[in-house]
Amino acid sequence: MLDQITKGDWKRFVQEGVLDESRINERIAASWNHCKQIGVDPYNGKGNQLLSLDELKKRRKENSRLMRLAEPFIKKLAAMYQESNVVLLLIDREGYVLHMAGEKRVKAYAEDINFREGVRWTEEQVGTNAIGTALTIGESICIKGMEHFSVASQNWSCSACPIKDENGEVIGVLDISSPTIPDYHDHLLAAVVSAAYAIETDWKNMVKEEELALINYGIQEEREGSDSSFILYNRSNRIVYKSPAVPDKLQGLGLDFPSEMNKFPVFAGEENEIIGHRVSWTAKQSEETSIRGMGSTFKFQGVAGRSPAFQSVLKRAEKAAHSNVTIHISGETGTGKEVMARSIHNSGNSKSPFIAVNCGALPEDLLESELFGYVAGAFTDAQKGGYNGKIVQADGGTLFLDEIGDISLKTQVALLRTLQEKQVVPIGGHKPISVSFRLITATNKNLGELVKNGTFREDLYYRIYVYPLHMPPLRERADDLSDVIRFYFRKRNWPFQWTDKAVQALQSYHWPGNIRELFNVLEGIYTENGPLSPDSFQIESYIRKISPYEAKERPSAESKALSYREQMEKDYIVKALKQHGGHAAAAAQQLNIARSTFYRKLKKYEIDR
Repeated sequence: MLDQITKGDWKRFVQEGVLDESRINERIAASWNHCKQIGVDPYNGKGNQLLSLDELKKRRKENSRLMRLAEPFIKKLAAMYQESNVVLLLIDREGYVLHMAGEKRVKAYAEDINFREGVRWTEEQVGTNAIGTALTIGESICIKGMEHFSVASQNWSCSACPIKDENGEVIGVLDISSPTIPDYHDHLLAAVVSAAYAIETDWKNMVKEEELALINYGIQEEREGSDSSFILYNRSNRIVYKSPAVPDKLQGLGLDFPSEMNKFPVFAGEENEIIGHRVSWTAKQSEETSIRGMGSTFKFQGVAGRSPAFQSVLKRAEKAAHSNVTIHISGETGTGKEVMARSIHNSGNSKSPFIAVNCGALPEDLLESELFGYVAGAFTDAQKGGYNGKIVQADGGTLFLDEIGDISLKTQVALLRTLQEKQVVPIGGHKPISVSFRLITATNKNLGELVKNGTFREDLYYRIYVYPLHMPPLRERADDLSDVIRFYFRKRNWPFQWTDKAVQALQSYHWPGNIRELFNVLEGIYTENGPLSPDSFQIESYIRKISPYEAKERPSAESKALSYREQMEKDYIVKALKQHGGHAAAAAQQLNIARSTFYRKLKKYEIDR
């Protein structure tokens, strides 16, 4: 049996690096050496990496299953060791304390060394300790008194055991700690190990139950005559069910599938938690897979969707992707013009440079120097060695000029010369530089109208308007809206739990800011409601709240036709009044409108109650 480590043993190791391994457990010795090697402060050891309340709340949510399974065992242990000077802790796989239970006086001792909920208690943070060392070695361990590497914990005795999932991966740690060194510390370790094993058993049973629920879900879908092929994945992204209609070429499909395929969560249990995901696609989608993403030579990097309006644009883009044709992309703000330009470039030669310039965001002088570059000393504040402009930077690749309708006539002349001669002369320079690049331009303006009113050169127009692509507005892509929403949720790593009614509420809006506006609205609604699906009134109220209404009211609804936004506002008010039986106060409260303002709007829109 090993002798008890003394203060002198610890001092010799800390000061001289001398360790009598005959007096210390090999696990402790290895941990001490590791802590010394990585520079852990042996004279401190207090917790210094703390989560904020919001961060702790988020981490608890991420580990909700583990916390729920561990809770009854922690309660039993707390009752068993009541008035025994201990605290019980549940820690996640990264060493953060999710939950601490125990007597107030013991928690107060723990506070002295910042041993609390939300702290990270790993070897790297506080030195050798039962929690951090158990995470490191993946085994249960008891560390008492002077076995701790740092002084802050040397009055404590701690017993910890990792909790592992169905694949043997550590998902957390269960720990019992005491600010004294009780004689029954070996018994504490046995209790922790027993409880951790019971939690693991419950975890494995839960996983089996979830997989059975997924299988039953799949069988039920088949019975109901689902018109799509689908694969069901469990939480670990392992396939647990495949419908018979899954094509052979898609059998090995993982969760990294084209955005136009439908991925949505499957819910079950009292907590209505996500137990897996369903990936599905219609037979028609399976036939068109090569066109729409899998094995295709062209892949749109946004949301392809399924609307005829956008599918026709994709087919035109695919034809141009492997040529060097000059492309002009038109469309309203927020329709994804730059995404399309990048998709075309990446489908042609993704290794070559893609240089994007927002012509509308730069003043004329700065735009010229950005495009054409300049030689050293060309003007005051010029870079010492000069500057290769964006045109030179795009040599061999693609130059994307966004908002080209905003450039001045002077810059148009210089750009036209560059396109004709395939040479660029930097500002202040005399020697031309040969360049070769594909040109893609874009604007939300009507270039033909600009030519007619003399603000855009006709000869430049014919140079850039060779192969036009028009990005349809979101209001013309109603069939794509659900795919766009799923795409954004997946991009943000949010669970998609919205109902069809919630999606339909968004489809009723006309989206003047297009996809960019939709993403902003989704961000705001998710911030307010979390993963839960909002109802249509919440969605309508939020859109109304952020819409820029006209400050000056119109004299009457009949004297001038209502704008789209005004008509939408009127519809909201009428709907709210009907829902509340004509009670204005209740309707105003639901719509979050001041009562005085609400009455003014009733008068404005001539709404009878």
